[in-house]
Amino acid sequence: MSERNRGRSPASRRPLSLESPMMGTSHAATGLSTGVMAGLVFGSHEWDVLVCAAVGAGAALLPDLDEPGSTAGRSLGPVTEGVSRLLRSVSQRVYRATGTPGELKAGRDGGHRHLTHTLPAVLVFGLLAWGVSASAPFGTGLVVFALSALGLGTLIRPMTWVGSRRRRSLTASVVALVFAGAAVVSEGGAPWLVGLTVGIGALTHLLGDWLTKSGVPLAWPFTVRGKRWWMFHSPAPFRTGESMVENAIRWGCLVGSPIIVALTWG
Repeated sequence: MSERNRGRSPASRRPLSLESPMMGTSHAATGLSTGVMAGLVFGSHEWDVLVCAAVGAGAALLPDLDEPGSTAGRSLGPVTEGVSRLLRSVSQRVYRATGTPGELKAGRDGGHRHLTHTLPAVLVFGLLAWGVSASAPFGTGLVVFALSALGLGTLIRPMTWVGSRRRRSLTASVVALVFAGAAVVSEGGAPWLVGLTVGIGALTHLLGDWLTKSGVPLAWPFTVRGKRWWMFHSPAPFRTGESMVENAIRWGCLVGSPIIVALTWG
């Protein structure tokens, strides 16, 4: 038993989530900001900035689909929890298949923050979003709605002044539906742009985790210092949910993004 659990009642001895609500909000906030930038740089329609911002917020949560207890893993209840368990299993299998002898001997799980936190996974996320947007009827609207609801729902969750938890969730869904409708009706949010924004949002997640002590396997599938799953992190990493740096990044994105949109939209 760990020091943190010793002395607690049985009811309180629950496993700690690998992603705190604060970190989920931080990921969504940074994705929102990079989505704004993607819309400004690559968009050609006035709605593209707003659509890309909302999509980026949700896409920045996708790498944590390998953890059923994460914001993304819990977003659609049993559906995303099932996807999360599948991705975790795939990640563990890939880890066992590609890990070096030294890594496998260490007995690591190879689940969370492994396969979905690699650069090839970022590419896959973007290509899947592009493929669904381009091929399925109303595919663009479906992708925009799903990711916007996920991202905006995460951002609005701490805003208790909006109302009850149910009202906050409904508000995020309504706004996401408006963005999805705008992307379809106005012919904004081209499939390639949606896919690009999803890739950029997922990459933003990796860079955010690179700032933390756990790090991410940015070099996979190549070997670094005898390890194929070498965890890279910044020279001055911080602990998730306990850093003023994280708070500054999150609030900078939340405040700065609407200002940039207001100055450039229309």
